[in-house]
Amino acid sequence: MGVNRGPGRFDPAPAWRVQAALAVVPLAAAVAGLCLSACGRAQQAPGSARIASSTTPSPIPTEHPVAIAPTPVPWTVPGTIAYVVPSSISFPSAADGWVLGRACDAQQECEVGVARTTDAGATWEMAAPPVDPNPTDAEVQLAAASSQDAWVWGTDSDGDAVLAATHDGGESWQPADLAGEVVEMAVEGQSVWALSACTEGPAESCPLTLSSSPVAGGPWSAMAPLPAAVSGAPISNTTLAGPKLMGSEGRVWLLNDNQSEPGLATTDDGGRSWAVLPLPCSAYARMSLAASSSDDLLLACTDMGVWPAPQEVWASDDGGGRWSLRSREWCSALTPPLSDVGSIGNGGAPVALTLSSGSAAWMVNDREDDLVSHDDGVTWSPAALPASAGWSGAGGGEGLTFADPLHGWTYNSAGLWATTDGGSGWHYQPVIGPVPGWPSSS
Repeated sequence: MGVNRGPGRFDPAPAWRVQAALAVVPLAAAVAGLCLSACGRAQQAPGSARIASSTTPSPIPTEHPVAIAPTPVPWTVPGTIAYVVPSSISFPSAADGWVLGRACDAQQECEVGVARTTDAGATWEMAAPPVDPNPTDAEVQLAAASSQDAWVWGTDSDGDAVLAATHDGGESWQPADLAGEVVEMAVEGQSVWALSACTEGPAESCPLTLSSSPVAGGPWSAMAPLPAAVSGAPISNTTLAGPKLMGSEGRVWLLNDNQSEPGLATTDDGGRSWAVLPLPCSAYARMSLAASSSDDLLLACTDMGVWPAPQEVWASDDGGGRWSLRSREWCSALTPPLSDVGSIGNGGAPVALTLSSGSAAWMVNDREDDLVSHDDGVTWSPAALPASAGWSGAGGGEGLTFADPLHGWTYNSAGLWATTDGGSGWHYQPVIGPVPGWPSSS
C-alpha cells in the first residue's frame, strides 16, 4: 500500500512505518536537496547541507541558569470510540478487513486503536489495543492473514520496537521477540515474514535479516542470510520508501531501494535460496514494485530531485528476469535527452503501485492525483479515488489495497472508501462512524 501526495505534500514516514498519531489533516514538511535518478542513468547525489544560524552570543551568566521544563500536555483516555482515522489497512479477503489508526471519541480524544470487520465493512468492532494506546509518536503498521490472524509492528510511544500478533480476532495480542526493529512484513501462503533491522551499531555492520512464523501462530525462525544486494540497512530518510517485501503464488520479492545501490531479489523456496534480479532503474532512483501473479510485475522509478519528476514504468512477465519499458516522461532535459514513451500525464511522482489484476494498475503519487492504467502501464488516466482532505483538491488514497480484482479499499485523513467494481466507483465506508465533517456516504 502506498501514500498519496497532493500539492505541497510530504512523505510522513517510510512505507514500512506509518504514524498512527497523525492529525486528521497531516502537516506539510519541506524535503529538499535530495537528487534521485531515473530514466536509465545515474546522477550524483548532492551532499547534505548544514544550516548555520548567526546569533549574538549571550553574556556569561553569574549564576547557573535554571532549566524550565515545558509543561506536558496530559493524554486524556477517550470514552466510547466514535470513529477511526485509518493509517494502515489490511484486507486478506473481500469480507475480512482490519484498520489501524487514531480511534477517537465524540470529543475527539484519541488513542492508537485497531478495528475489525467480517462483513466487508458493513459493521466494525474495536479490537484490544495492540500497543500502548497513548498516540504520541507511535509509529505502527498492520498486516493480516485472516479474520483471526493479524500483526502490528513498528515503534511504540517510547520509541521501543513493537511486534505483536493476534490469533483470536483481536481479543488479545501476544508480543514476539525478534532482534532489532521490524521494518516490513508480508503474508505469503501459510507463513508470515518479518524483515528486521538492528537498532544499534554502524549501518555497514547491521544488515537486514528475515524471519518467518506460521500464520496461525508459533515461534519465529531465522531464515537464510539475504543476498548482499538487498541486505543493506535502511536509511532514515522520509523521501525514501524503505524495503518492500511482497509475495504472490508462492514467490516472494524483496526490493531495497533505500541505499545507494538498490537491489531486487526473489525466492521460490520459502527463503532458503535467493536469486538477484536486474533492475532497469539506475542508482538513487525511487522505486515502487507491485505483483499480480508469480510472473507479472510492474515497477515505477522516478527522480524526485526535480518537478515534474522524470519517471518510468517497466513491466516483467517472468517474475523480474527481464523488463520492458512501458511508459516514460519528463526525461527530455537529460543528456542525452530521452523521448516520451506511452502516456503518463503525471505532474507529480509515483511513490507506490498496486495491481488489482493482470492489466489494471494503480499509481499512488506525490504532489499529484492518483492514476490508473488498464493496458499494463502504457497509458495512465486520473483514478476515481476520493479527494484527499485539506490539499486543494489533489486527490487520492494514502493507502490502497485489493482483496481481489473487484474488491478494494483506500483511505485518507477523512476515512475509508471501498469499491466493489474494480475501482470504477468508490463509496465512503465509515470505520465505527464517519470522521467529523465528512458525510456518511459519497
